Amino acid sequence: MEGYPPPKTIGKALENLRFDADGTPPEEVVEATYVAMQQLLPGEKQDAASLAMGQTYEQLDRDETGRLGVRGKENAELAAPKPSL
Repeated sequence: MEGYPPPKTIGKALENLRFDADGTPPEEVVEATYVAMQQLLPGEKQDAASLAMGQTYEQLDRDETGRLGVRGKENAELAAPKPSL
């Protein structure tokens, strides 16, 4: 991970999660689970400066080009809205 230290453990946050098979959890459990999951970051490199426009962290991790091209050579016109005729 670049830019963030690797987590020591997320076990404490995950140990309170419940499986769907355990039945419908109370709304406060759903909300707490959602909040905990929002704290997790996508990808491994965590270096926003390395992302190309239109590229996901997962693509960056796999050394894949984003939908708009290589970083610094993106085709922004591909992302622009097109007028309807």
